Amino acid sequence: MSKPLNVCILWHMHQPDYRDPVSGQTLLPWTWLHGLKDYGEMLETIAETDARVTVNLVPTLLEQLERYSDGSDRDRWLELATQNPAQLSESERQFIVEQFFSVNEQTQILPNRRYQQLYRLRGTGVYPSADDFSEQDLRDLQVWFLLAWTGSHLRRKTPIVAELMQQGENFSEEQKQQLLTCCHAEVGRVVQRHRELEANQQIEISVTPYAHPILPLLCDLRMAQVPSPGLPLPGVDFRHPEDARLQVREGLQTANRILGERPRGMWPAEGSVSEAAADLLREEGALWGATDEDILARSLDGGLQDRSKLYQIYSYNQLPLLFRDRELSDRIGFLYAGWDSQEAINDLLDKLHKIARTSPGGTVAIILDGENCWERYEDNGYPFLRDFYQALHQDNLLGMCTVKDAIAACEPTPLPRLAAGSWIRSDFTTWIGHPEENLAWELVQKTRAEIIGDEIEQALKHPDEPLTELVRELLRAEGSDWFWWFGDEHVTAQADIFDRLFRLHLEALYHLKGLPVPARLHQWIKPPATTVEGIEPSACFTPEIDGRIGDYFEWLAAGRIDLAAGGAMYASRESLQEIHFGYDQQHLYFRFDQADFLRQSCGKEGCLVIRISGQQLFHISYLFADQSLSITAEGQTLGQGRASCQEVLEIAVPLEPLQLQAGESLSLSCHAIQGVRENGRWPTEGSASFRYRGAVLDEENWSV
Repeated sequence: MSKPLNVCILWHMHQPDYRDPVSGQTLLPWTWLHGLKDYGEMLETIAETDARVTVNLVPTLLEQLERYSDGSDRDRWLELATQNPAQLSESERQFIVEQFFSVNEQTQILPNRRYQQLYRLRGTGVYPSADDFSEQDLRDLQVWFLLAWTGSHLRRKTPIVAELMQQGENFSEEQKQQLLTCCHAEVGRVVQRHRELEANQQIEISVTPYAHPILPLLCDLRMAQVPSPGLPLPGVDFRHPEDARLQVREGLQTANRILGERPRGMWPAEGSVSEAAADLLREEGALWGATDEDILARSLDGGLQDRSKLYQIYSYNQLPLLFRDRELSDRIGFLYAGWDSQEAINDLLDKLHKIARTSPGGTVAIILDGENCWERYEDNGYPFLRDFYQALHQDNLLGMCTVKDAIAACEPTPLPRLAAGSWIRSDFTTWIGHPEENLAWELVQKTRAEIIGDEIEQALKHPDEPLTELVRELLRAEGSDWFWWFGDEHVTAQADIFDRLFRLHLEALYHLKGLPVPARLHQWIKPPATTVEGIEPSACFTPEIDGRIGDYFEWLAAGRIDLAAGGAMYASRESLQEIHFGYDQQHLYFRFDQADFLRQSCGKEGCLVIRISGQQLFHISYLFADQSLSITAEGQTLGQGRASCQEVLEIAVPLEPLQLQAGESLSLSCHAIQGVRENGRWPTEGSASFRYRGAVLDEENWSV
């Protein structure tokens, strides 16, 4: 009998340092919220099923969990969640109404009647008002925000959570405080639970360099042009391999201090590697490194025409390396959430069996974000993960193992060269090249040149001494997360806070030296957005719905809704880019130019569903088989529309059943549905926004 395929699953857990180093207040709550919903939850499912996986933790995440655990963290969001609504100021009420719907709309808001009611009360405008919210409304919103961030295990096993989920509304202040006590306890035990499972050898804990930096760029920014010739670079010469070395060293030391001393592997931030970065990992004692399959394809003569080459462990200059299977990783991260759980598991097992037959005894690396995708799954991903782990246990062709165990059981294949790049497009363009990103690099270099003397050199010379806060702040400012949100590729409602935090980490260096802060650090890098509602139509118009782009003027006045902008997760699969839209007095019109892609995603018998959320949630469903278009809300059919799919997909939705108000802001998402499967969703996270102006549009644009 052939050897089973080693299935190495690595869940990457990652948050930057959200604490304002000047005021000491934590400005964003994502570490606490994911600690409540995901970190402990993932461990409980592993323990329950006796799974064997690798968990990768970013050291700045560990430090924050440690602060939450000992009560030393001052989180602005949690302080507002704790406060009695009767004592909230006007601005605090406004903040809660703006921010406490920061959950998945489809899986958390719409299925819960009271949360949905509060969401409708808020409205979908860019600047919602808290004026219509009573004290009870605000308290219910505080509680539902917390409940929405509880995972499957807490909901099933904790009485107060189950009780409040059942009650649904009219929560008391005492109940809210009981819930908060429960939530704090869950977050407080996350670090200890990691220690326990690692001690029991159920998980291997690997780490990322300290502040999640893009190591090749720290070594030399010019490395960005190797995979992307001609990429615009910052106007400074940034080459600090000593910073990169310290990021690696401090990452390992922080993990050992918090979790216990032992050798550890490393998932470099965003799978970003170069030959110089790999040498640093080896020299600093990392057991192994990992990155994406496209990096392997670019490192091998002939690429990956023979897929079996992906399913072995390599070594570059004596550093063992794994390369993630992109398709399998992305199917879990972006596709299976919309499938029936068992169907998704069967599909995944089928693909693993094919690999096992062609590469017996090989190793497949499934590596992905371990915290963000589960909000789109049923019951926070628990049924999928539980049954998947159990299926792996029962399968003779497959065997779960940690990365460390897989490496110990084989002789790695030498890799003569290692291409430079990351898991995103095999380059570094997510973090450099855009004017905002380049400006941020220039600010880091200028600050470093003015503030840092021999502190980095001294820190490297004395590895047994704790880092000074000055050095630590520099390392935090070099983290990749700030650069992720600069530029046009990713969108978040908190972009201004990420911008501010980045500059605050640089400001702190001047404060620590007792020097005045330069004016350049008080200026926005990413200008505050004036609107999030796409590009509006320039006039009302009436296109012919025939599936073809007619003359030049037919859609000339159309607006555009951007579907491509990502959030915290990057989807490498093909996606819809944008929708053209507009309206006249009778219809709302949409045009999708990627008709062939939609046909492929939905299948002959599938449908494209456009979900439009305003005062109500409408489903606009286009069936490819007969080109029919229906409008439903709350399960009731409200009307029919017209559509045609030829060169493009054109849709006309009658306005009467939608009952839209002129000036109304709407959110939109598109879903490729085949049977009970969701084969695609755009945007991949959240929703896009647009505004319906109605006849007012022509009145405002009219001129003599």
